[in-house]
Amino acid sequence: MKSKIVELLQSSNVFLTGGAGVGKSYLTREIISLYKQSAKHVIILGSTGISAVALGGQTIHSFFNFSIASSLEELIRIDSKSSSKKKLKELNEILKQSDLIVIDEISMVSSNLLDMIRYRVESSAFSGSILFVGDFFQLPPIIKQQENSGLFDDRVYAFESEAWRVFEPVIIELKEMKRTKNREFFNILKMVRVGKKSEDVIEYLSKLSIKSDFENEPTFLQGRNIEVSYINNEKLTRLEGKVKLFEAILDKEDKKVHPKKITSWINSLPIEKDLSLKVGAPILFTYNNWGKFANGERGVVVDILDDSIIVNKTGNLIKVERREFNLTEYSLDKNGELKEESLATISQFPLKLAYAITIHKSQGMSIDSLVCNVDHIFTPSQFYVAIGRAVDPDTLFIEYRRGELRSYLKSIIRVDDRVKAFYQSNQSIIP
Repeated sequence: MKSKIVELLQSSNVFLTGGAGVGKSYLTREIISLYKQSAKHVIILGSTGISAVALGGQTIHSFFNFSIASSLEELIRIDSKSSSKKKLKELNEILKQSDLIVIDEISMVSSNLLDMIRYRVESSAFSGSILFVGDFFQLPPIIKQQENSGLFDDRVYAFESEAWRVFEPVIIELKEMKRTKNREFFNILKMVRVGKKSEDVIEYLSKLSIKSDFENEPTFLQGRNIEVSYINNEKLTRLEGKVKLFEAILDKEDKKVHPKKITSWINSLPIEKDLSLKVGAPILFTYNNWGKFANGERGVVVDILDDSIIVNKTGNLIKVERREFNLTEYSLDKNGELKEESLATISQFPLKLAYAITIHKSQGMSIDSLVCNVDHIFTPSQFYVAIGRAVDPDTLFIEYRRGELRSYLKSIIRVDDRVKAFYQSNQSIIP
């Protein structure tokens, strides 16, 4: 499949889509690797800091120098200032030398933002292709009140923009589930993804709220940070033993970089700035280290050393060491050649306490023992994103403490009609 997509990218832009757990991120990394093996330049961008870091790139706003602009009109005004000219000249040269732009989590890119991206691309000598990755049935863009400037302009999604029509990506939809092997649960997830809430769907999900026996202590998935912090602190305090605190180490920092940029980058990393652990504490791995552990896998701390943590993962003892994360940006060297420049380096153990995690921070994880608390569901697709983290329905419990679950499920299983119409009217190449 990766070879097929790379072949398509030689002459077209591509939109790689599919539901939760079908392998979009894995395939994207493989495509990036193929390009780099051929000594081609890939610009990796994410709509959020988390998605950017997951693929080893930077945010869309940072790369394209969008500053505070939220519309094309605002961007043109900002660009007209003399302070922007030098940055834009370098950006145009970087784009000229680039072969592929990867934009992850495209569902969270607004219509206005994609039009701004098109403006940047068309203002340069970029001759490569764009790979859009994501699922419009998942988290939608966060729209600022002033972003839709026109009186009758209610465009929200990237596919509603003029830019999408111009880019005209070939659509490839992955449909084979990699996360769960339970066929019935997979079919339920497929229906929830597209907003179907038949009696069979509601009945199936309701049954997931009446069991509470877990072989291992589950991870609580919450909508808000406040509950996550409380659960993790409270349960760690109950555990016997002494707390060991590991602080993230900022090893290298370019003093020219604004401190807010460093702080924002650190907050988007899949690590804790201050990691508190005890022997016996359940943890989640927050990074893929192929052959040893995967993002979202669970383990239990069995020993804590000064420079490593020993974790029992399903009977295997894993030595976990600090991992370095680099804040990079694309720039030109003294010969005018494209390079990736390191602005800051931080090291920390890629672990989090497994007692609780937010839906937002669980992005990309496959969690095998899960309680989904649905008390605070804010957006139409947040419920689907939450239960889509589960590996097995036998270790998934849906918790709702604010009323009757069945009627609540009917209200939160919903999808924007525009998203439904987009997928129905656009044929995809299904591998």
